[in-house]
Amino acid sequence: MYLLERINSLVREHGKAVGDSIVNVDTLLNHRIDYAFSAYCGTVLARVVREQPIDVILTAEASGISVAVFTAMAVNNEQWPRAASVVFAKKSRPITLPEGGYYVIDSFSRTKNRPVQLFLGSHVIPKGAQVYIVDDFLAQGTTLAALGDLVGMAEANIVAFGVVLEKTFEQGRSELTRFGAPVYSLVKVTSLEGGMLHLAPPTLS
Repeated sequence: MYLLERINSLVREHGKAVGDSIVNVDTLLNHRIDYAFSAYCGTVLARVVREQPIDVILTAEASGISVAVFTAMAVNNEQWPRAASVVFAKKSRPITLPEGGYYVIDSFSRTKNRPVQLFLGSHVIPKGAQVYIVDDFLAQGTTLAALGDLVGMAEANIVAFGVVLEKTFEQGRSELTRFGAPVYSLVKVTSLEGGMLHLAPPTLS
């Protein structure tokens, strides 16, 4: 519980409200990466899936990558010698992904305020793999749902969704119910009223 409280304390200290809908944590995750913060998050996110085998930790380019890596390190300490790999969906198609060699899905970026596409090589998640989807934010659920759909395209299984910050007032969890997987968030932002972050008491749910 100490780490969860520490994570919430760091968000309260460094996070900023931008208008009434955007949380800025660019000194922790989204521009400058605080690796201690990412390590705390990864440790706690790994705990909630401790009893389940994990093959892949999937995130989206780019802010979720550091948390996904630390989650994988903690998961692998628990389930050695079974190693979970980190995969991130790309927001543009590189030339290394030939036609017919990838899955693609439409999504929407809140921070860029525009539609994006997410690309996943058809070779990076094995069929039947146990996938833990990890990302920095859960707001309206569009990115996480798109990642969930990519897992479905790969014919793999979603173990759970894990996020660092959830804006509970945007009801993004409802977008994920169709996957039938649990959703865990470390920091729950209940409102940005008055230009301030209002956080719920720390809980792992």
